[in-house]
Amino acid sequence: MARTTLTYGGMNLNDGVNYFLLPGFDPGAEELLYDEIRGLDGSVMQINATEAHYVTMTVPLRIEGSSASDLDSKVQALNARIAAGPQTLVYGSTSYDCVHSPRVSYQHGEYGGVFVAFVTFQPLRMPK
Repeated sequence: MARTTLTYGGMNLNDGVNYFLLPGFDPGAEELLYDEIRGLDGSVMQINATEAHYVTMTVPLRIEGSSASDLDSKVQALNARIAAGPQTLVYGSTSYDCVHSPRVSYQHGEYGGVFVAFVTFQPLRMPK
């Protein structure tokens, strides 16, 4: 079975070796914002409709390393990509223009000699 494409600024976040996409990917719901006023005929009218706000995505990841320092370097590689500024996140065949993301933090555990961190990456994207 083929892996779902998941890249952030060209960095493969679902390579099946170091980075793994977990179930629960959510591109975020785009909400239409508007004001409602009563029209002259008594009906309710929607004005000032806009979708110009950022949408929070949820990208659950598992990151693996052969040692604690190797794991830390892989998490820091993702954080460096985040710190570099706006990036494109590609999920499957859909691209999202991400403008910002908080850096990811993690706690790790060791399982059979493999160091593992579970992180929730939450980039903010432009609405489509």
